[in-house]
Amino acid sequence: MCTVGDIIVIENYTHNGVHLRKHSFVVLSDDAGQIQGIDYDLICNVMSSFKDDAQKKKKLSFPGNFPIVPDDYEDIDGNDKSGYIKADQLYFFNKTNIQYIVIGSLREDIFKLLIEFIEEELDEFEEISENL
Repeated sequence: MCTVGDIIVIENYTHNGVHLRKHSFVVLSDDAGQIQGIDYDLICNVMSSFKDDAQKKKKLSFPGNFPIVPDDYEDIDGNDKSGYIKADQLYFFNKTNIQYIVIGSLREDIFKLLIEFIEEELDEFEEISENL
């Protein structure tokens, strides 16, 4: 079971028709709802780590990417990489249709900053509902 602010790894998911495996997400909401008439009970943002300084500079130039450092999250064993959250991509899932594990959580103050960033800095979102 996951809750708001948790960091989860989803075993399999799809983005733009491409099937992907084992990726980290931050849980934004675990409330039930509907999008395009289809039920969901999980909304997440995907997380990625930086491979090098050049990639970091490039990825942080996109206005929808929210930077994170290891001090921003708790309980992720062995992960000491900085990265980013794609805050302008909202992934909709139905928990009964996915396999996931909780690997940690964002610190409460960082999660609040992420929500403020989403609400105040972003005007457009990509709503990804193909995993429902």
